[in-house]
Amino acid sequence: MIIVKNKKIFLNLLLVGYDPLLVSILGYIDKKFGKAIITGGYRKGDKGVHGTIPCRGLDIRSHVYYNPSADAIVEDINNKWQYDPNRPNKQIAMVHDVGAGIHIHLQVHPNTKFIAGEDQK
Repeated sequence: MIIVKNKKIFLNLLLVGYDPLLVSILGYIDKKFGKAIITGGYRKGDKGVHGTIPCRGLDIRSHVYYNPSADAIVEDINNKWQYDPNRPNKQIAMVHDVGAGIHIHLQVHPNTKFIAGEDQK
């Protein structure tokens, strides 16, 4: 089940298109872990992935995952996709807090590629 936190977030999600790979990763999370609560997406004026068109960043609630934990979900995602082969230190998923509370941040890049085998695409 994919849920959106509130009406404001939902309306912001509708403002722009989203990178198809980011949408695919969100679908993977929903299918494998049973839920995803979107808490952030496109933000006009954002200098990072949340401000790109198509949007390349989504935030999802982390405290709803217990078994497996949010950290385990992040590890699973980062073991399946590589953000950018030219910048191996960057990741698709991370649990972090940039001032709005702890959440799972998802991001993709035009160079993002699936690395865990073709069966999970």
